[in-house]
Amino acid sequence: MAATSSRPKHFLHCFRATSDDRFLFGGRAEFAQPTPGTTRRCADILRRDLAAIFPALADVRTDYAWGGNVALTRDQMPHAGSLDAMYCAAGYCGHGVAMATCLGALIGRRVAGERIVHPLLDDALPSIPLYRGNPWFLPLVGACYRFKDLVQ
Repeated sequence: MAATSSRPKHFLHCFRATSDDRFLFGGRAEFAQPTPGTTRRCADILRRDLAAIFPALADVRTDYAWGGNVALTRDQMPHAGSLDAMYCAAGYCGHGVAMATCLGALIGRRVAGERIVHPLLDDALPSIPLYRGNPWFLPLVGACYRFKDLVQ
């Protein structure tokens, strides 16, 4: 579920109940390499968003916060196939739980010899121009999405 506005948003939120009766709330709040400082900033941003979306939870204690990298692709779609005689599936863009299960099953069927036709199983794994392992462009991407959210 996204924020309460009907406008398109690029910074979406995810949430669910956990098996120990907690409320897990998350989303992409920072476009930088994860550090203790960025994790604290993300936690503060997500805390503010939680209170805006669910005002009744504004005063609930936060027990844990963590951060990490998200695999994004240029077209914001996951890709799977073979690369240099190895099979891979990647670029879930924050939707890895569901998509990894689906693409993993498709890759497994392909490894077993079945001919699979699927739009995400294409062997065309497009690279990001000028990317060589250091995501220097993340702050620019974040600023672009923040601007789009303001004007859309």
